[in-house]
Amino acid sequence: MPIPADQINIPAICNELTAIAERYEVALVGNDRLALDRFFMPGENTLRFGLADEQYGYDAVVAFRASLPLQSPPRRIVRCEVSTYGTDLGTVNLVFRYTDREGGGRQSQTWVRSDLPEHGGWRIVAAHVSLKNESQA
Repeated sequence: MPIPADQINIPAICNELTAIAERYEVALVGNDRLALDRFFMPGENTLRFGLADEQYGYDAVVAFRASLPLQSPPRRIVRCEVSTYGTDLGTVNLVFRYTDREGGGRQSQTWVRSDLPEHGGWRIVAAHVSLKNESQA
């Protein structure tokens, strides 16, 4: 069934997902792996594509994060776009710049509201990170 136009980017839902995504960012740059794990949806359909890595399934995402000494170098968000579709599906797409080195990148996430506790039920089901070189500025 198509999503009616009036259900796209409902302000309260956009604000809710924006706040959750900001908490995810704090955990990411704060190197809080256990908090990061709780933002992802448990199950085999969750995936994460990193700079040179791929994880298929929640367990693979958790294992990969556990292997990292640092979750993300310090960075600042240059632009963030949050879109929601109904009350239970949304995307977060952002551009970031590293604060301790040259360069930056892009990050995209698909979020779904579940019946799990914390974060209003919002969980990441797909994530992708890529670097952006200076010629792409």
